[in-house]
Amino acid sequence: MHLLSIAIPGASPVPRRLRASTKHNQFLEPRQTLSIEPSAELLTVESGCLALSHYLPDGRRQISDIVGPGRVFSIGADCRAESLTYSSVMPVDMPSDAYVSQGRLMLARMQAHALLLGRKTAAERVATAVLDLARQFAPRDRPSRPSRATFILYPTRADLADWLGLTIETISRTLNAFKRTGLIAFDRPERITILNQPALERAAGGTTP
Repeated sequence: MHLLSIAIPGASPVPRRLRASTKHNQFLEPRQTLSIEPSAELLTVESGCLALSHYLPDGRRQISDIVGPGRVFSIGADCRAESLTYSSVMPVDMPSDAYVSQGRLMLARMQAHALLLGRKTAAERVATAVLDLARQFAPRDRPSRPSRATFILYPTRADLADWLGLTIETISRTLNAFKRTGLIAFDRPERITILNQPALERAAGGTTP
């Protein structure tokens, strides 16, 4: 996963339907769920942040990806796209070669996420997520050293736990450890600055798609 509750744990979000036939932006408030019929159609995030989530019958949630602006995604029969902030989504048309390229990227992210969940340590998982979110959400409209990228952490600690297969306590403990060792900084929980990108990449155990 190169590198993203919506409801209270155990509760089922109320889906808001996006008709696949429309070509207009669909606006979501924080913690809204977007639902469409299973389709090969691709969607793009115009602004905001979405979590692609899967739920077990007892309400447990697994987030398979966090999707930021410019990312293209699709929704399967058992997947929910849930907004983590005010977001805008719309269907996207593209040439067949670009469609294939986007499909390969989504597959690569799925495979990387499976590797992350199956083999990476807690520290490697959190470092991977921080790098991925920085790539997706760090501002690109002003000069900035990559090692000093600052971004808004839209996923809560609970969202990160459901994405990375960890507990909330482990997420918080690992982020605080990264802060103490000078890899990252944050003056409030939702604003992260990467201070030492090479070291954070080493902590991630390798890069992601």
